[in-house]
Amino acid sequence: MTTKIMQKFTSEEYNKMFVTSDTHFGHNKEFIYKDRGYNNVEEMNDSMINIINNTVGTDGILLHLGDFCLNTTTEQYNNLVRSIKVKAIWMLWGNHNSPIQQFYGVNSQQINGYNGNIMIRYLQYYYTFGCDSKQFVCFHYPIVAWNGQNGGSMHLCGHSHGKYPTSRPEHTQGKILDCGWDVHQRPLSMLEIESIMSQKKIA
Repeated sequence: MTTKIMQKFTSEEYNKMFVTSDTHFGHNKEFIYKDRGYNNVEEMNDSMINIINNTVGTDGILLHLGDFCLNTTTEQYNNLVRSIKVKAIWMLWGNHNSPIQQFYGVNSQQINGYNGNIMIRYLQYYYTFGCDSKQFVCFHYPIVAWNGQNGGSMHLCGHSHGKYPTSRPEHTQGKILDCGWDVHQRPLSMLEIESIMSQKKIA
């Protein structure tokens, strides 16, 4: 696991960031798409893309905390990304990384999308960022201890699809949040994340 120095954002940059996880684009299993209320994986893919586009916007950054897609070809992956009308997608690795990690590794890339080039930035496994006094630690998996935890640093994660009680929005002990699709059904803005975290106590 590679640890990165905390990236600092201006308020303008920070307010353009939205966070999600575990979209599982292309995961053709009923326990994924049917549990989300869809009839098939194609319907799920199209719906999630529309929700992302309407939520994040063409000037926004989508921070994805892992398991973006599953069992897709490189061409299918590129077509998915081209359909997402945002300025940039920043991705952490999860436990389902095919085929992205195999082909792209740690290298950023640009894909020609509907609104010009979309910058895809691969953040590896662990990413930290902040704005003013706010600090965030991002990792696909929920963890019980993270850097700055006792000082109010907030942990953003995914992986559990809402089934890990400690990382659910309503759990108030510890500033940790599952940002996964199955919990929120859309990406969250940083202001929404702050609002949820304000109800949680430092453990």
